[in-house]
Amino acid sequence: MLKYSPLSYMQGISFPAIADGHGAMQLALQYQLDASQWWSADQLLAKQFEQLRLLLLHANATVPYYQRLFAENEVQVPDRIDAKFFQTIPVSGRLAIQQAGQALDSTALPSAHGAKEYDTTSGSTGRPIRFARTSVTRTFWFAFALRDHFWHERHFAGKLSAIRWYPRGVAEPPLGAPEAHWGVIVAPLFATGPACSLNVAATLSEQLKWLRDEQPDYLVSFPSNLIALVRYASKMGVTLPALLEIRSIGESLSNTQRQQIESAWKTRVVDIYTCEEAGYLALQCPVSGDYHVQSENVILEIVDEQGAPCQPGKIGQVLITSLHNFATPLIRYELGDMAEFGDPCACGRGLPVIRRIHGRKRSRLQLPSGESLFPYLGEHEDIPQLTGVKMHQFQCVQHSVEEIELKLVLERPLNADEQAKVRALMQRNLGHPFRVRFSFPDNIARGPSGKYEEFLSLIS
Repeated sequence: MLKYSPLSYMQGISFPAIADGHGAMQLALQYQLDASQWWSADQLLAKQFEQLRLLLLHANATVPYYQRLFAENEVQVPDRIDAKFFQTIPVSGRLAIQQAGQALDSTALPSAHGAKEYDTTSGSTGRPIRFARTSVTRTFWFAFALRDHFWHERHFAGKLSAIRWYPRGVAEPPLGAPEAHWGVIVAPLFATGPACSLNVAATLSEQLKWLRDEQPDYLVSFPSNLIALVRYASKMGVTLPALLEIRSIGESLSNTQRQQIESAWKTRVVDIYTCEEAGYLALQCPVSGDYHVQSENVILEIVDEQGAPCQPGKIGQVLITSLHNFATPLIRYELGDMAEFGDPCACGRGLPVIRRIHGRKRSRLQLPSGESLFPYLGEHEDIPQLTGVKMHQFQCVQHSVEEIELKLVLERPLNADEQAKVRALMQRNLGHPFRVRFSFPDNIARGPSGKYEEFLSLIS
């Protein structure tokens, strides 16, 4: 199973390595994950339901939102959970979870899970969600990130680069942010080469120059940025022959995009499916290229409009149940993505197969100069902090190279002074003095794919 030599933290012992507490825990989880990936679907489901029962008992005892939800729907946790009972648990939509607020917090988190650390989702569904992480959820995040590295046999001695979202002022060009190693997921267990990061708000010219200067072996970025970068590089006659692999994150990757990127840069593209609330949802199979649900981490359902399970090949809504977050339990939670299951994988893994993930796309911001940028929209708390008005949904729509519309679902519409402040903020964030107009709908609908787009360009 383990093709890499771990680091030893005991003086005088190099081989076999004796890892520290964190490393030993991660290696122990990899040992279990290496076995469970080959279990049958029934074996995996039985173990999922065993863990789910512990989560449900905890939620019913300590989480006000679920106490109320279960009482109103007469949900009683049985001694043994099966699929029929699981279907009786009501789906929690994003609006309900958003409005739950602190009622979603456990009032008695098991001490061994560690302290709560709060975060919010990026808002790619239009309704950012507040949630907590713990040492346990972080441990599992690391474990599935390592599984992804192991599945695709990445060489840790290589150079890892990432072009991704950072706040303004962080990892800015021309230098970005150099690192001595691959970071907290890999470096505590294995010796690695260097890493480097660049803010995705950088121009395509700045990104390409940075990549040529850094000459990484691996590159991580968003599909929309990668395809724009590949097209720009092709226009400039630039290739990156040293790249061993490109990893796409955060958005859906179409087959056409994958083929264009692989053809242009003569390397493979590996995609991952994650969400901030629950971590790793699915990894791309190293054999077939389909996506394997990370069943040890989540129960992932795909359901139709009536809530019935979708058969392979039928597109439906994604529901997730995060099995290890006892701080902010998410049970049959409507993620906002659309997807479709596939048939069992030829690789032999029993992990369920997702054939296609729909939605999760982001347009690029078009400037009058003809240049395009990954749109930097700031933080979701910026507008409430600036105006004192609570915000439920946000969408930025580009109607032309000079005009932007801000659609804001708020407690109340903004007055003229508040609009002026927000207008100036967005002009700074977007890096151009766009004409900014406002609209205040009661709700912002999802697009045809079923996914809400935080930034939408209507420029053909």
